[in-house]
Amino acid sequence: MIDRPKFREMSYEKDRSIPEKYDVVQLKMDGMWGCLKISMGQWAIYSRTGQMKADGVLENHSIDIVMVGEFIKSSHWGHKMGLDGNFYAFDAVELHGMDLTDRPYAERLAHCGNFVNMLSYEWGWLYILTTYKVGQWQELWDNYVHERGYEGLVFKDSGALYHDKHAWARIKNTVEIDYICVGFRPADEKSKYAGQVGAVIGTLLDKEVHVTCGGLSEEMRNSFTEYPERYIGQVFTAKGNNWYPTGAIRHPIFKIWRDDKDPEECVYGQIPKGIRCLV
Repeated sequence: MIDRPKFREMSYEKDRSIPEKYDVVQLKMDGMWGCLKISMGQWAIYSRTGQMKADGVLENHSIDIVMVGEFIKSSHWGHKMGLDGNFYAFDAVELHGMDLTDRPYAERLAHCGNFVNMLSYEWGWLYILTTYKVGQWQELWDNYVHERGYEGLVFKDSGALYHDKHAWARIKNTVEIDYICVGFRPADEKSKYAGQVGAVIGTLLDKEVHVTCGGLSEEMRNSFTEYPERYIGQVFTAKGNNWYPTGAIRHPIFKIWRDDKDPEECVYGQIPKGIRCLV
């Protein structure tokens, strides 16, 4: 199992000036952190927790390398984009048994690209993740994150070692949508909030979807638990990391009640057209 570097978390709304240490940027897809190991004619892809997600045989090659990347598997976004099953490599951490984590990122990325290019003609699912100059980040955000539903951007220091602090930074897309409250989910019975509300459940007027939104304060939990009838049928805003074509959002968190909005405004049309058209 290969630990991923600890990202520096940034916000699109707050961090409009990218620190000078980051000189390259890559797109963040809606996939899983994957580790591709190739050795002795065998290959396998593992998740961040060490679970094997795919494997196979590699004939006529004496390749021994460990690469990490984005594995597009079981993702609504990836399926709709026609990318399901693809692996987008962006780093090489081991080569012929030699640890590469103490080498600069530019060198590791070059090794990664060499081997991906060697294999891509026979593996239609293996790609090198495109790396851009950091000055292109706003254009990438507008064209890919905002318009096409990519999860965000990852900024990297091409001279950093794998485990250097803040070698990588990421900005994830943050979205908001209005839902109609249709009820509440109770808190985990083993938590200190047992017996209280744990989350707000929302849906859309013209499309059936049930979104469970956490992030509640103590005051909210108490009020929702004691007076649920005051809130059911009311409009609230949820925020998350990205859109789903279903009408849900990724990692939804309750934000605020909207007394200024009617349930008739909680429609599927809030989802960007570029995402809706994938359904």
